[in-house]
Amino acid sequence: MAVAVLYLFHLDSAGVLGPDEPRYSAIGRAMAASGDWITPRLWGSPWFEKPPLLYWLVALGSDLGLPPDLAGRLPLALLSLGFLALYFYLVRNEFGFRAGAIATLLLACSGGWLTYSCLALTDLPLAVFFTVATLAVLPLVRQFSPAQRREVLLRFTVAGVALGLAVLAKGLVPIALALPAAWFLRRYWRDWWAAAATCLLTAGPWYWLVYARNGFPFIQEFFLKHHLARLYSTTLEHVQPWYFYIPVLLAAVFPWTPLLALAGERRTLTEPRRQFLAATVAFSFVLFSVTLNKLPGYLLPLLPSLFILIGAWFEDRHIADLKRRWMIACAICIAIVPFLGALIPPLLEGQRGAFISFDIRPTLLAFSLLPLGFALVARRGWLGPVLIFSCVAVSLFLKEVTYPVLDREVSPRGLWREIQPDMGDVCDAGLHRAWQYGLAFYNGGPLPLCSTGPFKWELKQRGNERPTLAPHASDGAIP
Repeated sequence: MAVAVLYLFHLDSAGVLGPDEPRYSAIGRAMAASGDWITPRLWGSPWFEKPPLLYWLVALGSDLGLPPDLAGRLPLALLSLGFLALYFYLVRNEFGFRAGAIATLLLACSGGWLTYSCLALTDLPLAVFFTVATLAVLPLVRQFSPAQRREVLLRFTVAGVALGLAVLAKGLVPIALALPAAWFLRRYWRDWWAAAATCLLTAGPWYWLVYARNGFPFIQEFFLKHHLARLYSTTLEHVQPWYFYIPVLLAAVFPWTPLLALAGERRTLTEPRRQFLAATVAFSFVLFSVTLNKLPGYLLPLLPSLFILIGAWFEDRHIADLKRRWMIACAICIAIVPFLGALIPPLLEGQRGAFISFDIRPTLLAFSLLPLGFALVARRGWLGPVLIFSCVAVSLFLKEVTYPVLDREVSPRGLWREIQPDMGDVCDAGLHRAWQYGLAFYNGGPLPLCSTGPFKWELKQRGNERPTLAPHASDGAIP
């Protein structure tokens, strides 16, 4: 229940963020309005950057009458919560109740999973359905007898459906991520047809229909540019060094980063199921690292398998068997979160030298010292629940203090509310993509460029600062 509250709390207190969330939400809203659920369209033009699963979820939220920001985010949050329940069930069946509960709670409260569960982006649906496919075939890594052939076919069928949904979430990426599974399940190669057929039946109809309606431009944009070109092209503006994902991974599992050491214990190298999960994590990490274009969300499909490896450490152990130093290390990470939350608002507002204000210092001390105090003196058997509760509490605090500032300083929604009465007289004098797409999302269409005609006001942006409204100069004069 606490996790559900965390995921749904202040879900729309900040408007759309970045360049992707407003685009994806606008495409889904357009699908709901037009009734065309085949061809994605952004402001009336076909948009083939991503497949449709996220757009369908946004369109469903729009059809249900949800506000624009919630129409995209609420379906993703509910999908994540439903997945966490299924994840616990499947991990429990393999590694026991304790391992399933720990893996699920750590994943649910990790920084990466929580963040992407609250944004309308394609990374979470990919991670959800790829993980379901992985867990569906995980028991097959152990030797099955011929009498269990029906279960083998059933598991490959379920995995194929889940993999098809992942392909509808983010194209061919999950097919590449499934290569370790093909190796570990090579003795079942005669049964692969069940997974291949159901994957094709699940994802194939949309790909065929969108190609039939739009022809080669779909192939060129979707496959050649946004699949192949991401491997080597510098034109997509996401070029990062090879080591980019090392700090990203450490941040994604935060505040449980110290527990990564448990995932690499000796049993992982000898037990087949753990080998399979570790190979999936390692292969995906290397695959994403060697590609030229990188974004933090690409690592999201790794997290569920990684937390299973951590949770599996407790398959035949109790929480009290974990040394206190690991608990203290996690408590220190949790204690840092409130201070980060208090520093983020003044930094976003441009107060570079700002420190934590006195009026919230007692709150910070309470949120920070309580988990540290429990980690130092409480019985080790109680530390797990206490740290989870503390993590939920500080995450709620973080949302409370940062979301209003994000809405005002980072999301275009705050600016749009300010200039909405004059939108007909406002032009774009050089905005960054995130502000262009965000303002277009709330406005119902892109702002006209200032070069296209006479306007009274213009939106100007310096660097990454918040855009400002100024009188528009036309032919050297201010109207």
